[in-house]
Amino acid sequence: MDIVLYILSFIAISQGIISLRDGRRNLKYTLTYSAAHVADRPVVVFCPVKDADIDLAANIDSLLTQTHSAYRVVFIVDSETDPAFPILSASRGEVLVAGHAHQCGQKVHNLIHGVLTRGNDGDTFVFCDADVRFPSDWLRHLVAPLEDPVIGATTGYRWYVGSGPGLATRVRSAWNATVVGFLGPHSRNFVWGGSTAIRRVTFESARVLDQWHGALSDDYALTTAVRRAGLRIVYVPICLLPSNDRCTWGQLMEFTTRQILITRVYAPQIWTLGLVTYTLFNTTFLWLTFRMFSEWKLFLPWVLIYGLAIVRADLRFQAAAHVLKDISLLGHRWFYRLSPPLTALLYEWNFLRTIVGRRLVWKGIPYTLVSSRETRVER
Repeated sequence: MDIVLYILSFIAISQGIISLRDGRRNLKYTLTYSAAHVADRPVVVFCPVKDADIDLAANIDSLLTQTHSAYRVVFIVDSETDPAFPILSASRGEVLVAGHAHQCGQKVHNLIHGVLTRGNDGDTFVFCDADVRFPSDWLRHLVAPLEDPVIGATTGYRWYVGSGPGLATRVRSAWNATVVGFLGPHSRNFVWGGSTAIRRVTFESARVLDQWHGALSDDYALTTAVRRAGLRIVYVPICLLPSNDRCTWGQLMEFTTRQILITRVYAPQIWTLGLVTYTLFNTTFLWLTFRMFSEWKLFLPWVLIYGLAIVRADLRFQAAAHVLKDISLLGHRWFYRLSPPLTALLYEWNFLRTIVGRRLVWKGIPYTLVSSRETRVER
């Protein structure tokens, strides 16, 4: 059995070195990124909202005070009875009521309604979420790369600050931070629906509305449409957005499992790769942990595997701290460094949990993912 453990250790260490190389490249990209110049072309920002999160008023205020001079914000809710409706109505943004979704995700339904209603009002579409805080120059940075015609879409991402009380909030932040490491100066980027921009002409030629039909995931569907059009997706690290939202253990499990289930349906190859990767890491790391107390020669591979994971997590943290400039992050740097075994176990649970079944609950609405093009709404 020792030879099996040695082989697994070698693979895990090699995997860690490759991941570390990518992490260093992505950090350099973040530290050296320079914003492109952009003309203030008309932009329509579509922001679907459901429920009133604790920071909703402050978040929408930050969205409505961007330095970009030619933009309008359109909020979309499913009903006037939504708790967010009175808060949005009191703002300077326009509020649309889309009604309930029946054959796609509620967020996708809201976006389709918004584009069909106000899509003629701008040259560029921006899609965002209401649970993040927007720096005043976020919109200018996000749309700037679209001046290059070979770029189909731009994207940012979300960083859960994780500074609130409770271990679950910190675990979610560390779990979510691993996804940031996949975005960088390469052709494998995907769009995140909470902060993405696309030219109107590209949106129409890539037939994004057709791709959204029957979909639950707006960003996976948009990514597929842009890639099929043969265009690039550019990650704009300056558009990494902080979210101060807190969560319970139940909400953590629901959120993380939902993301992995959506990945299984919309990107099965990525899901399979993730299952294999995390199973390899967890099996090797736990096996070494139990064995090294009786066989000290196994302490070295254990340290190498854990050490590489710590450095990789710290690289992600450095990139986030550079962009967000949030001093409260520094007090939790130790957690991000030490968290890889914990987040790896959570990922393992998510992958195993999603092997069977296609049902999930999102914002209180139950869905069954029949396929990437068919969603059953079970109200």
